[in-house]
Amino acid sequence: MKNKNNCIFNFSRLLVIVCIFLTVSCKEEAWDDHYDQQDSRLEKNIFTVLSENPEYSTFVTLLEQTGYNSQLQTSQAFTVWAPNNAAFSQVSSAILNDPESLKELIGNHISLFSYNTTSKPETLVKMFNDKYIEFINTSGSSTFGGIELATKDMLTSNGILHTINEVLEVSPNIWGYLNNNASEYPSLMTFLTQFNETVFDEQSSVKIGTNSLGQAVYDSVFVSSNSYFKTIGDLSSEERRYSFIGLTEPAYTGIYNIFKDYYNYPVADSIKANTDKTIFSNLNFQAVDINDLSGNPIATTKGNLVTLNPNAITENVALSNGNVFVVNELNYDPKNVIYKPITYEIENTDRRVSGDPIALTIQKRFSRAASGQFYNVVNLSQHPTAGGTNNYFEIAFSNVLSASYTLHLKFVPIGASKPTKLKAEFSYLDANKNLIVNTIEDIEVGNQDDEEIQIGGPYDLPVFINKEKTNSYFVKLKLFVDVSEPELILFDRTFGIDYAKLVPTE
Repeated sequence: MKNKNNCIFNFSRLLVIVCIFLTVSCKEEAWDDHYDQQDSRLEKNIFTVLSENPEYSTFVTLLEQTGYNSQLQTSQAFTVWAPNNAAFSQVSSAILNDPESLKELIGNHISLFSYNTTSKPETLVKMFNDKYIEFINTSGSSTFGGIELATKDMLTSNGILHTINEVLEVSPNIWGYLNNNASEYPSLMTFLTQFNETVFDEQSSVKIGTNSLGQAVYDSVFVSSNSYFKTIGDLSSEERRYSFIGLTEPAYTGIYNIFKDYYNYPVADSIKANTDKTIFSNLNFQAVDINDLSGNPIATTKGNLVTLNPNAITENVALSNGNVFVVNELNYDPKNVIYKPITYEIENTDRRVSGDPIALTIQKRFSRAASGQFYNVVNLSQHPTAGGTNNYFEIAFSNVLSASYTLHLKFVPIGASKPTKLKAEFSYLDANKNLIVNTIEDIEVGNQDDEEIQIGGPYDLPVFINKEKTNSYFVKLKLFVDVSEPELILFDRTFGIDYAKLVPTE
């Protein structure tokens, strides 16, 4: 009986082993059948795989015409989004017959490195033509530049092959779009194109030797550029992503009429030049989604926080390095762009003079708490002279708009034993070069004062004062240490000051 049970047990165990073996064998056979075709592709490069499929013969022919076929047969890793033959029937003959345009179009479908549909939900892929295209894989859908993939993730010996049923047109960058549509933005493009230039491209040029002075000699390549991009950001760069305001003529006229009054000047050309510079230097942003514009301030590349009304955007043009918001109205608040406080750091000697630099000294002291990380100790070592010729210093503000301001001073404690008494004059030239002098009542500065106080104004300044020292117009503040000998019982002739500031009025 015992032996019989053992036989039954051993026989059952054998059946289980046989079943497991048969099951595994069946699964391995199914696995092999499923991946047999994929394994064969892994032995061939992307170009060979495409060449063997007649549905993509047009793309293969164009790869050969543009020379990309040789690259796709190397051992580097590539990803190709291949359009089928039918897709190319929609491409204009002008592109197909122009070698440069054709190469850019075909390069718009090839990238270095491998990108499959399971790697990242959203990826900006750099293509052979240096454009960046969105490869999106979310919610079970995969798109390349907005085109749905027909087949995906075919592995080859040197990369990944996807197929699409459309040709992805080459999108211009922001600068290309603006040039192609210059008639829609006449004032904008008149301003920007004046900075166009042709520059030597050392990176693309080939060194062919040296001259007798040992200097490199190149087979030179020159490219078009724009010097104003150093101010606002390079709108032609495919390596940066921006959102730019496409300022139509109605929008330009509207914002010009608001800003121009701040640049009032006897020379009309100066008004236009300064107003245009302000407008056109505040149209560019780091790439921003249109949904983030509603009521939220955003920073221009010049650093000004502005609010852009999304309802004023008539079109949002998607481009290879960002987008253009086309507007017929620009509702910038001047206080966010130009009409801002103007600070003069007293330690700045460029526009500062003293009545007697020996009798009245200004010594700067470092402090992290100071606005410019310096404050200043002003000391009068002699008695004030008659007429106040030795006891003052005067500063001249620059980039002052023709607008209304109040005058403020920031005093700091320096450990003086007694307070100080000052008087001040605020002067400027009007549009007819008449000298306007405003005398400010005496100021008593406590030896522990550490605050910004208003000492004058408001003043309606009639003329824009630029930063040029040669400008005959000016806005100046003169401060006098106004302590006579008898008053030394009550007052000191030393005080601490950080800055003077012109503050826009509400």
